[in-house]
Amino acid sequence: MRAILVEEPGQEDLNVVEMPDPEPREGHELVTVLRAGVTYADIRMRENTYVAPVTYPHVPGRDLVGVTQEGRRVVALTESGAYAEKALVNRGLCWEIPDDITDDQAIALALPGLSAWHILHTTLDIKDGETVLIPGAVSAFGSLAIQLAKRAGANVVAMTLGESRAELARTLGADAVVDLNNAAVASDTVIHFDDLPGSPADRVTGRHIDPRLLADLVLDAAGGPVDAAMDARGGDYFTATLTALAPRGRMAVFGCHAGRRSEVSQEALIFGSKTVSGFWLPDHYDNLYALRNTMNALFAATAMGVIKPLIGHRYSLKQAGTAQTVHGCGATACTPDGKIMIDMRPVSEWA
Repeated sequence: MRAILVEEPGQEDLNVVEMPDPEPREGHELVTVLRAGVTYADIRMRENTYVAPVTYPHVPGRDLVGVTQEGRRVVALTESGAYAEKALVNRGLCWEIPDDITDDQAIALALPGLSAWHILHTTLDIKDGETVLIPGAVSAFGSLAIQLAKRAGANVVAMTLGESRAELARTLGADAVVDLNNAAVASDTVIHFDDLPGSPADRVTGRHIDPRLLADLVLDAAGGPVDAAMDARGGDYFTATLTALAPRGRMAVFGCHAGRRSEVSQEALIFGSKTVSGFWLPDHYDNLYALRNTMNALFAATAMGVIKPLIGHRYSLKQAGTAQTVHGCGATACTPDGKIMIDMRPVSEWA
């Protein structure tokens, strides 16, 4: 089969290689991959900066849509292996896709949707009428988090970059939007995107966020401190989010995309009785019943038009490196819109 193989930490090029099909294993399904999701986890595993230990060599990719040997169309979560023509998936983390859900919708729902739902309801325990701060408003995760939070009766303050994305966030249901441009101080860093399909910009200047200014913008947009919040960037974003949290507020941390670790004093938590919780979706893989119910609910809500997963750009397998570069640029300045994916079909078949 054709696949992408990461053989060592920090590997620069992601080239297509030929390798044997995965060996069948009890409790697993062999699937022919149709779509592979591109995530920050893929990038962190390639860099060996992931939250969990990484084994080399490995085939990247933690979410996929494929077809089983019996012909069932499924979406699945994996530890790795999605950037390939064939993948072995755990039956407990593999869900049949209803006929009224497209492959693109399914890949945009699984990892982002399950994460958004469980951060909102399992970790933050969002209540009707509360105000929640959601970052990355037009990412695959953020766009679903906005819609799911609104369904739960929350008031949503969203963060994104640029007025066009802010308008999209409002369309998705955000009650207020904070444009990160207004909290950014330009640095000397410049990122060039030459011939990268799907890139939001050809030239993006690096930004340093002023945490005090960002916190003030959030407080102004929300009309006061927020009851609950999420942070996936770390560094100054973490500091600003914690500052904007109300007394007895809750905050879920699920990433460090900005590449800077966060430091928090005990006093910052004690004063205001604030709670900061970590979230990592694999820690919920032991509750297969809850995951299945959530996945079915996401399918049903999408089929009824209650939620709309945001579909991003697609890339071929040989463009996997480009896909990660474009996705990773969100860590600095320009989060691409929607779920970025690798489409395993011939380009001539792309709609």
